[in-house]
Formats: sequence, structure tokens, C-alpha cells
Amino acid sequence: MFEPEKQLVGEWVLDVRPEEVRVLVSGFQSWSEAELRPLTDLQAVPMMKWRHEQGHDPAFLPSGEAGVWRSHTLLALVRPDGSGWVGCAVDAAHTFTHWEARVDGQQVRVTCTSEGPAVEVAWQDTADVIGTLETLSAQLGRNMNAITPTPLRVWCSWYSYYRDVTLENMLDNARLARQHSLPFDVFQLDDGFQADLGDWFEPSSHFGGHASELPAQLDALGFTPGIWLAPFLASPTSKLFRDHSDWMLRGEDGQPLPVGNNWGGPYYTLDTTHPEVLNWLRELSATVRGWGYTYLKLDFLYGAALPGVRHDPSIGRAQAYRNAMQALRDGAPDAFILACGAPLAGSIGLVDAMRTGPDVAPYWDEESRRVWLGDATGPSARNALHTALSRWYQHSWYQPDPDVAIVRRELSLLNHHERGSIAGMLDIIGGLRASSDPISMLDEEGLALLHRCLQISTPDRPTTLAQSFGGAVTHFSRGTFNLTNQSVTNLPAHAYLEQRL
Repeated sequence: MFEPEKQLVGEWVLDVRPEEVRVLVSGFQSWSEAELRPLTDLQAVPMMKWRHEQGHDPAFLPSGEAGVWRSHTLLALVRPDGSGWVGCAVDAAHTFTHWEARVDGQQVRVTCTSEGPAVEVAWQDTADVIGTLETLSAQLGRNMNAITPTPLRVWCSWYSYYRDVTLENMLDNARLARQHSLPFDVFQLDDGFQADLGDWFEPSSHFGGHASELPAQLDALGFTPGIWLAPFLASPTSKLFRDHSDWMLRGEDGQPLPVGNNWGGPYYTLDTTHPEVLNWLRELSATVRGWGYTYLKLDFLYGAALPGVRHDPSIGRAQAYRNAMQALRDGAPDAFILACGAPLAGSIGLVDAMRTGPDVAPYWDEESRRVWLGDATGPSARNALHTALSRWYQHSWYQPDPDVAIVRRELSLLNHHERGSIAGMLDIIGGLRASSDPISMLDEEGLALLHRCLQISTPDRPTTLAQSFGGAVTHFSRGTFNLTNQSVTNLPAHAYLEQRL
């Protein structure tokens, strides 16, 4: 694999017993795992290579070793009394910053390396890890001119219809939302409207129209029109790939580089150091903005930041990603941009909102994949909560998007406690509010829970990082989560207990 060049930024040896320390880490992109774990535990690395690209940074993977923890942009080590150490990059526009904490005998060794131009990092021994982490992450946001607009309430087609969505599905749900006085701001069309991955301007055979026909009808119902794009990706069957295979990121063999496996097979990503690619990206966002879409969900964005052989080898991965996002922003300067599957800190200042965890799903856990294959980046309610809660501090970088509430009881394996935990996560994280349930499926109880989930809230703060029910940040001032499979104290498995104030 192509290995980007890295530079040592700093190294620190901590005189602390490793078994007394917890470590808080954050992965590279939206779906990469964020955790709060004992330092002596093992950080899992997926066994499936294609998940290295699709869920992580293949140039800085989780360690797969007990007592070795890797993190992107920032790292925190926590003593039992809440004191400890916090490291954080002060800028992420041109450089990827990598942290590693390693058990070294009866000490802990922390190293920080960077990929890209030299960048300053902060490293603080602190009596208050929570406060210091929030302060440093907020400083990073200010340095990069973070955009933190008013949160929106969004209905999305994905978890209702997946790729089988039709124009009429969208309008049926929009009409029902009005009928039930559901306070959505945005109705967002997700994957399935397009002919192929990369062929965004041609409709799929089943959609029942063209995506350009939807905005005016949503406007008439009082909703902001939104649309999903995976702007950097191309299916091998697409016209984009057939006509412009020279635009693709390449491997060392000179061939287009597969960067994941979805939609029934592998797919490729655009090389965003190619000037013609940047022009195409500007035209793409300008075209859908011209159709009337002012809310853009841009997905699978990690593709522009993967290691590979680029048209212009002088442009590093972080800058290649940043340039691509700037091109999309330039094409639709007034659009609200939600990024997903995206390098987190590298997106600050260019996106309005960011997915901060894996997809929610209508089931609690896919344990076989998570435990046996070492991959907690896939869809599940448990994975979404685990990672989004452990990134509570990122509301100073953009509006966080912890993904959708699932309140329906049909076509769902979630129980009452699990639905309540997702609702609790939305309240704790703040940021966007989203739903994807077919509104016709919701009974009175479901509609009541949905109304609750659509209530905008301010982000909450943890009360401790020295205790956890499930390997993540679970104790907040407004409530406590139990992400384990057993009851703990007065909390059933998978439940959320709201703190009555």
C-alpha cells in the first residue's frame, strides 16, 4: 500500500501506572470508532481489508494490540480522579495529526506524528480532562472558522425505503408530516434516485420521475428540499467511470484503486488533485442547487482523503480533501452541507453539520461483525450511540449529526429501552434532529416519541470519564446510558435513564 510520509511532532513519557488509566480516542472519519476504554484493553482492527478504507484511515489503522491506542486529531488519558493529559492539534486544514498511547512497562509513552505541513499541537497535564478537552477542541474550531448554524429537523428517506425510494414516497411522507403537525424543516431525498453511482443527473428506472421535479413540490408543502450525493465515488458500471477513468485515484500499479465495497461490489473514488475533477465537482453541486436543493447531504467523503497515487503528487491527502470540499462549497455557496463518512477535523469551516457516528439501524447490535470481525463501524443502534456519545465535544466544530431517531415498532427489532436510548442520545448530543420512519407506520406512541425527538436541545456535558457503562462516554449531567448487555445499578441493558432536574 502507498504509505504517506509522516513526521514526529512530539513524544512524552508519563509516570503513571497503565492499569489506572482510561484512554479516550476518536477515529479518522464519521464512522470510525470513538471509545473510552482502559488503556490496557485491546483496540480492535477490522479483519476485512475493505473496511480499512471504508471505515478507517488505512494509513493509520487501529493498532490491534493490547495496550496500544491510536487516535486522530486529539487524545485524552484519564486518571481515576478525572485528571490526566489531553493532546490536540491546533489546525487540521492541511495536515492529519496522529496520536498513539502505548503501555511501556510501568509507564505510558505517547507519540504524536503528522502527515502534511508541520503543525503545532497542544499537550496539557490537567486536573480536569473534560474541561481541557472541550477548551482545546473549541480552540481548534475557532482556528478553522467553524460553522455552527442553527440545528435543523430533517426527514430522510433512507431508513424507510433505502434504494427503492420513489418520488411519490417522498411526497406521501411530506403530506403526512403536515397532517400530523410534525415540525420538520427539511425533507431529504437519499440514495436511489440516480441511475448509478456517479451518474447523478440521470434518474433510476424505479424513481418515477427526476430528482429535479421534487423541490418545487416540497416547497409548496413548506419544507426545505434536501438531496443525498456521494460526490467523490464512481461505480465501475457508471458512465462517469467509463468516460473518465483517468479521473480516478490510482494504486501503485497504475490502475483505478477500489476504495470500498457497497452497492453490490467495489467502487472507485475521484482523484481530487485533477483540475477537471474539481471543475466537475463545482458543476455537480451547482446543478443540484439549481434544481432547488438547498440542503446537501454529502456522503462517503473519505474517498478524497485515501492514500493512493494522485495526478498531482505534490498535494497531500489532507489538502486534496480540503480542495475537493471547497469546490463543492463554491458550487453551492448558500447550501447547508451535512458531511458523512468524512474526515472529521479536516472538514471544519467547510461544512455546516457532520455525522459523528456510524449509521443507526432498526436493531441494537450486529455482534458477529463487531466482535468476531473487529468492526464496530457498521450500522447499529449500539455503534451509533457508542461513537457519537464519545464525541460530545465536537459541537464546537460543526452541528453534530448523531443520525436518525427510530421510533417505529414495525420493521424494527429495537425494544422500548433501545428506542429511548436513541432519543436520549439526540437530546444529549444536541445538533441536528432527524427521522426516517415511514410516517404512516407510526401509532400515537410513536408520534409522541417522534415529537420528543424533534425538540432542539443544547449539547450536554459528561459528568465523568473515569466511569463508563460500555466502553464509551455514558455519564452525562442530563442522564446516563447503559450500553452493556446486563443491567447495572437501576439501568436495564441498552437503556437510558434521564436525570430529572
